[in-house]
Amino acid sequence: MRKINFITFFITVHSILIFLQVHKHTLFIKNNYKQQEYEKQRAALTEKKEILTQELHALKDRETIKQFAYNTLKMRPYTLHNIIKLPSQQHDTHL
Repeated sequence: MRKINFITFFITVHSILIFLQVHKHTLFIKNNYKQQEYEKQRAALTEKKEILTQELHALKDRETIKQFAYNTLKMRPYTLHNIIKLPSQQHDTHL
């Protein structure tokens, strides 16, 4: 009887240890998958940051701004004959 209890206890403990080992391995694989996913996101964000930084530097360039204004916005430089003087409005303070 005592031998049967020991064998039962031994098998139960080893079954639990096997279960815990499988569980630990599953968590390890799960965490590796998440880490790989985060590394891909980080690489994508780093690439996007580089692209946006390059665009920012391009936008700060005067010549690029001028070309954007001329080509995209169809803006032209003002000359004196383009400026219209509006009549000034005088306020009557003496009533």
